[in-house]
Amino acid sequence: MSHPLVRILKQVRNAHNVSQEQLNDCMLLPKNTYRHVERGRRQLPDLQHKLAEWVQTFEDCVQASTEERQLILKTLSAYILELLYPLLPDGK
Repeated sequence: MSHPLVRILKQVRNAHNVSQEQLNDCMLLPKNTYRHVERGRRQLPDLQHKLAEWVQTFEDCVQASTEERQLILKTLSAYILELLYPLLPDGK
């Protein structure tokens, strides 16, 4: 099963009739990178590798609506908390 953020990105991409190849080209990613992310063959970039910038570029490429951007932000925020939670002392 794919990551919740990837599922949202795929849903938004499909809603705007943007192909994986078009998105890959718009985001200036190496060939097939986005397709591999969407299919679970490659992970999303991590925080150190500009995850937020990557997602913002995605939003711009598909021309995401305000509502879609808010949904993506909510899902991205949950993902970031999931990544950072283990680093907190006593999980607080």
